[in-house]
Amino acid sequence: MEEERSYKLSDKRILQGIWNYSKKYFWQIFFTFILLLFISGLQVVLPQISRRAIDGYIRKNYSKIILNEKTENLFTKNSSYTQKIDSFFLIPSKILTKADIVQLEKDSLIDVVKYFPVEKNFLKEIEDKKIEYFESEKNIFIPENELFKFEKKTLYKVRKDDIFNVRKFAILYVLILILLFIFNYVQVLILSVVSEKIMFDMREDILKHTLNLSMDFFNRNPIGKLVTRATNDVAALRELFTDVFVYSAKDILTIIGIIVMMVRMSLKLSLIILLTLPFVILILILFQNFARISYRRVRVAVAKLNAFISESISGVSLIQSFHKEKESFNDFNKIGKEFYDANMNQLLIFSIFRPLIDVTSSLTLAILIYFGSQGIFKGEYTLGILFAFFSYIELFFRPIFDFSEKYNIYQGAMAASEKIFILLDEKSSIVESKEPKTLKDFKGEVEFRNVSFEYKKGEPVLKNVSFKINPNTSAAFVGATGAGKTTIINLLLRFFEPTEGEILLDGINIKDLPLKDLRDFFGLVLQDVIIFSGDIKYNILLSRDIPFERMEKYSKYVNADKFIEKLPERYDTLLNERGTNLSTGQRQLIAFARALVGEPKILILDEATSNIDSETEHLIQDAISKIMKDRTTIAIAHRLSTIQDADRIYVLNKGRIVEEGNHKELIAKKNYYWELYKLQYIK
Repeated sequence: MEEERSYKLSDKRILQGIWNYSKKYFWQIFFTFILLLFISGLQVVLPQISRRAIDGYIRKNYSKIILNEKTENLFTKNSSYTQKIDSFFLIPSKILTKADIVQLEKDSLIDVVKYFPVEKNFLKEIEDKKIEYFESEKNIFIPENELFKFEKKTLYKVRKDDIFNVRKFAILYVLILILLFIFNYVQVLILSVVSEKIMFDMREDILKHTLNLSMDFFNRNPIGKLVTRATNDVAALRELFTDVFVYSAKDILTIIGIIVMMVRMSLKLSLIILLTLPFVILILILFQNFARISYRRVRVAVAKLNAFISESISGVSLIQSFHKEKESFNDFNKIGKEFYDANMNQLLIFSIFRPLIDVTSSLTLAILIYFGSQGIFKGEYTLGILFAFFSYIELFFRPIFDFSEKYNIYQGAMAASEKIFILLDEKSSIVESKEPKTLKDFKGEVEFRNVSFEYKKGEPVLKNVSFKINPNTSAAFVGATGAGKTTIINLLLRFFEPTEGEILLDGINIKDLPLKDLRDFFGLVLQDVIIFSGDIKYNILLSRDIPFERMEKYSKYVNADKFIEKLPERYDTLLNERGTNLSTGQRQLIAFARALVGEPKILILDEATSNIDSETEHLIQDAISKIMKDRTTIAIAHRLSTIQDADRIYVLNKGRIVEEGNHKELIAKKNYYWELYKLQYIK
């Protein structure tokens, strides 16, 4: 069954199909990717703002270095940042590289104590607190750990420039967040509009394509499944666009940016942290394999469940009449248990995946704390760098946490896409002629020449059927159920192609006629009347460009006006789906008006009066006798009383015409027709 099939169309074929719908909106999609590039860049920049605020102003300190021939180059190179005091100089600690620190410590040229710069107008407060200090031309430097001796107000004044600069960074941070909001809003808006347009195009193509498929396709596929293709399956693709494709691209760009920024800050710390990456990849691969198997199991289970529920509801009257409610419920429980087990299996896989990633994330943070703190003590990293790494780890694992949900969406969307493109790849068995012919002044002659047909291979329904119906005459086909009567109509309207033989209209093979022209020649009235949601006028005209007066004329012909005129809105009266607010007879009268309003040259009546009460049948028979005068009429009936006036009656048995003639001739022969007649009228 289709639900158990793996992606036989291949992901490449499916993605190509999606791209064919997307490329129409290439520039809008391209613009969203540009926005995503900015969004990813801004997200990566945010931790750097925090780092600069921490290292530059919150955790601002200087290192005291002895000035000699070994450190003179360092002093000269950074002269704009250094301040000389006697035989040593002070330099911002963040400027020093790991190599500088290692060499200075080796040569015992750097003080382990860090110093904080204070303006000279705080000298009195420093002396009052008996704090050791160094004075340069610009600042006073005190040990960093002595800052706590100041009162809060004094400390605030000491650090007011730092506070001011931190506020600037905070404002910049907020501005970037606002930009992120705007970019995200625009990106989501554009992508939502584009995805809706793509869904609209796809639904339009599905409906257009489906309506042009031959009837054998609809015999093979349940209507509910086809409705699902244009609704649920297309909706699943929206999530593929909005939640998977675009956000996956953003996640990839963000992860690349994170790795680049971490390596730039510290290659050693980056490599230590990325040691957990193989474990993460292993988890993702295992999850993907188990989740795919589990998802397919759920698909099979839900397909069984849907089929059973649909079958049970459609056959509820039969279930109740045979008192099979308990058995049906037990069967439902078995199928429901399969669905429950499949979902629990999927839930188990997801419940293991998320905690595993959570543990990996926590382990990565623990590694970062251990090695990062050691690096700070050794002067390899600053507190700002460590803080930035914490932020990047969170950003790095965020898309991995979401992977399970996105993968589930991806699986569902790819499964839905496969079904959609299998449907769109379906070819109609009815192929239009490349060099169609035109029937001018169509007279209404119908001929079958040695026609055979089978719905299933090896099971013939018609066998070598031949007959000819002259223009403006009436012909009827009678026979037992399954004899092939309705099949003749299906072949004549070219819903199916004959297995053998040919069908002619005025001597021209119907395969050589355009389908629209062919079907315009016919007016069809079926036993089961199809009524669409809409008003009576729509159900008669079916959007055909036909004058209102002609509709009224033929409504009177079939006596439909007798009940239509009594309705408050007349022809504008709204009908329910399937016309449940009309009687069976009223629906049949509308069907007759619908068939005749196009003024067809051939009228086909397929059990058209079988469900009508005697009074309504009398009205219709009166109308039929009028309209049969100028057109060919083909009738199919079980009730022989409705076709006794036909010019020619063809009697079918097991797919063959066993006898033909008018009613009197066939009665006189006392063969198969006579037997049918006796069954209905002779007790």
